[in-house]
Amino acid sequence: FSKLIWRSEEKPTKKPEAKSQPFARASPLTCLKDHPRKGEKLTLSPSGTLAAITDSLGRILLLDTQALVVVRLWKGYREASCLFVEMLARKDKAAASRWAYDEHSKSDYCLCLAIHAPRKGIVEVWQMRTGPRLLTIPCPKGSKILQPTYRFSSATASSSSYVPLQVFFLNGDSGQI
Repeated sequence: FSKLIWRSEEKPTKKPEAKSQPFARASPLTCLKDHPRKGEKLTLSPSGTLAAITDSLGRILLLDTQALVVVRLWKGYREASCLFVEMLARKDKAAASRWAYDEHSKSDYCLCLAIHAPRKGIVEVWQMRTGPRLLTIPCPKGSKILQPTYRFSSATASSSSYVPLQVFFLNGDSGQI
């Protein structure tokens, strides 16, 4: 009798099978036609509002993805690759002296574009959108710029401190980062 009360016949529940769906075609929102230019590599900013596009003519276009307009153009960068990076923005000299000891917030950083130009043997860092070139780093042949998908923080940094978007440089000769 107790088996009838306590034993309930649970039927195994079947999970509904996922139905496969055919791929849908998406129409482009806009098209930048400029024969004979061909886009080669596209890199999106962290917010997705800017895109850096390298082309077959050795140019780099900075595209505002919301307004769909080119806001900046660099020439003479054949075989270049681009990555977005955040650098400390020095607002004044008094603030700069205390920066070595303070934790930084997102507002302390500015968005930049790192351009690796292997033919020139340099990496340049430009402030976005229309700012100056902030840094030029010489690099040997065979070098690459890399960006992890995860933001690394130091063991001494507190959990509340902001971790900026970083770019690493792989030396092609020595293999050092």
